[in-house]
Parts: sequence; C-alpha cells; structure tokens
Amino acid sequence: MNSDVYFETQIGFALDQLLPIFPIALILFILFKFSDVTQYISEILKISSNKFLLGFGFLSCVLVSDSIFGYFKVSHLRQIIDEKKYQVVVGCVKHYNSETSPTNYRTETFLIKNTKFQFSNYTQSLYFTGDDHTDNFINEGQCMEVSYVRDGQKNHIFKIVPLTSR
Repeated sequence: MNSDVYFETQIGFALDQLLPIFPIALILFILFKFSDVTQYISEILKISSNKFLLGFGFLSCVLVSDSIFGYFKVSHLRQIIDEKKYQVVVGCVKHYNSETSPTNYRTETFLIKNTKFQFSNYTQSLYFTGDDHTDNFINEGQCMEVSYVRDGQKNHIFKIVPLTSR
C-alpha cells in the first residue's frame, strides 16, 4: 500500500475464500466413513447419529455456501479493479454527518461533488467501513480522492487518498 494512501482494500487471492471447504470435506468424510467416530460424538452430545450427521451436514452446507459467495465477491471486486470499471471522485468533503445509534453503531455520511457516501461500523465488508475510520480523518472540508464501486444506490469505497496533510 502506498504511504500516501489513507485506506485501500486489501484483496487477497479469491481462492483463499474457498479454503474452509477442505477441512469441512475432510471432517464429513471421517464422519461418514468411520461410524465409530460419529457414534462416539453422538454419545457425548446425547443425540442420535442421524441427528448429529444431519445437523453437521446442514452447518457444513451453510459454511460452504458462505465460502463460495465470499469467493465470488472477492473475484468480482478484483475484476472491477483490474478492468478499471470503478469511479473516482476528487474533491473536499461536504455535509459530513455522524450519528451513533442507541446500540452504539455509528453511521457516517458525506458528499464529494454530489457523490454521496455512507458507511457504518455495523457490518463487515471488503469496502471501507466505520471500523476502518477510527481516527476521525474524514471530516468537513477534508480534501481527498475516493475510488469507489457503485452498487445500486450505494457507493462502496475501496481507496482513499488524502489531498491535504492530515
């Protein structure tokens, strides 16, 4: 990451998202191949072997699905960046607003040249979130270059370069 960059999404290999599938497959293989292991675990949990296998199978499907969707998200973002199919806006922050909910989640909004950005520390994301903004860098009048991906009505920030010293 360039030292002049305030924030930049770190995109690893998309295939990293698929790594959880391998241990899950190994565990499923062991559970179905060696019924003694399944029986032992079922006795500890005090449930039938069928219920244990059904429950673990369902949990495995959820985890594998999450891994596959994560893979597609990362590979899609990498493709957008590699093909330069994103927008860049350069200017100074206007109408900065920060609101904290009763549950302590902070939502921040601001405009740069009529392009609205909103982020929160409520959800984890590949993009810029409130968890990435803990030093109050973004404030009224801060000039910067923002690279972002438009998704419907939302603009997802993946890079911020300050134009003035912090």
